[in-house]
Amino acid sequence: MCYHWPVRGIFFVINGIFYMRVLTFGWDFPPSRNGGLGVACFGLTRELSRDGVEVIFVLPKKQDTIGSPRFVFADTERKINLYAKVYEIASSLIPYHSSDNLVQSLVSYDAIGCPVHKTRTILEEIHRYAQQAAAIAQEEKFDVIHAHDWTSYLAGVAAKVASGKPLILHVHATSFDQAAGNNVDSEMFKIECEGFTQADQIVTVSQFTKNILIEKHGVPADKIQVVHNGCDNAPVPRYEPVLKELKAQGKKIVLYHGRITIQKGVDYFVRAARMVIDVDPNVVFVISGWGDMQNQIVEQVGKMGLSGQVIFAGALWEEERDRMYQTADLVVMPSVSEPFGLVPLEAILHGAPSLVSKQSGVVEVMTHVLKVDFWDVEEMANQILAVLRYEALGKQLREYGRQEINRLSWSEAAKKIYQLYRNLVNYIHS
Repeated sequence: MCYHWPVRGIFFVINGIFYMRVLTFGWDFPPSRNGGLGVACFGLTRELSRDGVEVIFVLPKKQDTIGSPRFVFADTERKINLYAKVYEIASSLIPYHSSDNLVQSLVSYDAIGCPVHKTRTILEEIHRYAQQAAAIAQEEKFDVIHAHDWTSYLAGVAAKVASGKPLILHVHATSFDQAAGNNVDSEMFKIECEGFTQADQIVTVSQFTKNILIEKHGVPADKIQVVHNGCDNAPVPRYEPVLKELKAQGKKIVLYHGRITIQKGVDYFVRAARMVIDVDPNVVFVISGWGDMQNQIVEQVGKMGLSGQVIFAGALWEEERDRMYQTADLVVMPSVSEPFGLVPLEAILHGAPSLVSKQSGVVEVMTHVLKVDFWDVEEMANQILAVLRYEALGKQLREYGRQEINRLSWSEAAKKIYQLYRNLVNYIHS
């Protein structure tokens, strides 16, 4: 048995296997139900642990978690003493918000024990997280820092300054994606630029996102590596379908699943629905999700006379979501700007073909999905009608799509991240 011990740090090699410890900062983790960020963090962390990486996963607040990492919660593990009082922040934050979104935070208790709340912005919470990250980095032993998404970038930078260890930033979305254009949140953009400058290596989930960093943020191309997201591609259980009465009437079901925000293009989906129903009134559109555009989309549906053909299903998760996938005849992801997009992979796993916008990273790894520019609602409607009319087309998309995702796995993504860790650690210790 061969051992190689480091001069400094804690990584070591046993029989050719490179063991190391990584301090990872995130904002979301399952079973929290906030979107694809947590799913990606879980999949990568699980596979890295199998490759000999010990992950210390830091989250801004205490929450239920699953998986093998050792979790550190910034709000419960650290206490800040101010004026002889202990201020514990117990915020209920979710990702995918702009920096000026407000949250209620517990900051102290009064003399008789009643809670005192303060309205804080996510930006304030991000800076608080960074302060706690510096303290955590001084107490933990690790080789590399890995920070996921913009809400954790400053935490990663603070940990790097405190420890001197190399920093990887993992870009799951940018301010330009969330704004669906150039009218970006200035504070979010500032954090991105600071993080990208301080990072030793940047990972993007697609070439689409890498191009944004090069063109909009001025990041050198050789500092960025693309690591596409994966999926859990094992066979899935089959469930009782939903909307059985509609299906019994011969209705076709077209599903949108995701956040209802400007980034996701739900308004274009509704405009295409109007065109489809004008041709074939036997189609029902289902919108599953939540977001700040929800009321606007409800109003749009009403104004376009679609209230009888569009169902708002709420935010569906886990078995409810999977049952809806298995019921749908087609799943549409009409995003204006989508760094990757896990929904088409999930849909295909459950037997539903997908139509996705060309402005998405998933088109770089999936051939057997229909593709359309998000703004071309006429073509979107034509492709929806084609799948619903021609059974052979839907069958081909399902069968060949299923074969494609067999090679897309979190294991493959984790191997690329693992190699990045090795390269950084070897460079630091060379």
